[in-house]
Amino acid sequence: MIHTRIDILAELQKPGLEELAKSFQARTYARKTQIFLPNHEQDLIFIVSSGRTRIYLAYEDKEFTLAILERGDVYSTHTRAYVYALEETTLLCAPTSQVRKHMLRIPEFTGTMVRVLSELLKHSISIIDDLAFRDVQSRIVRFMRFVSKQSGVAEAGGVLLNLGLTTEEFASLVGTTRQTLSTMLNSLERDGLIELRGRGAIFIPDAAALE
Repeated sequence: MIHTRIDILAELQKPGLEELAKSFQARTYARKTQIFLPNHEQDLIFIVSSGRTRIYLAYEDKEFTLAILERGDVYSTHTRAYVYALEETTLLCAPTSQVRKHMLRIPEFTGTMVRVLSELLKHSISIIDDLAFRDVQSRIVRFMRFVSKQSGVAEAGGVLLNLGLTTEEFASLVGTTRQTLSTMLNSLERDGLIELRGRGAIFIPDAAALE
């Protein structure tokens, strides 16, 4: 869940970007499909057109989720990360070399991509900061507060989060185990700070108290 606040799909529809838009070809992947492996043979930039993908690192039997990408989010195949479809997903893919060529020709789009990359860097630094300096409960609370501000739904004086994540996916996002996450969430619920509603839904009755 990066949410760069820049609708790159809308940007591609602007006059003058027709040739750039044609560089992106749609590819659709079934739910629970491994889309890209680390250092994919093709160096591509992709935009999520629909669905959700999980970006994660893996080593031996350990995995760590870097982000959940949703509509409009941008990423590259030329990294050490795996890309996995959490649900049926359509990506718009273009060779990085072609996008770079158009960026040199279209200063306005170059500025847009710089802002997108800045947001991605900011997101990455936040992940590192959380893992290095915050305990598990703090990371869980910060993540829920982030989601509440981005996509929370006001309800009965509080806010409802529809994470759409399994417990394993949620745990991977905050850098902990499934068991530890469950323990922490149950503790927050006993304290009256959250209400667990199942299927990835969490109700926060008082955001300030949770903070």
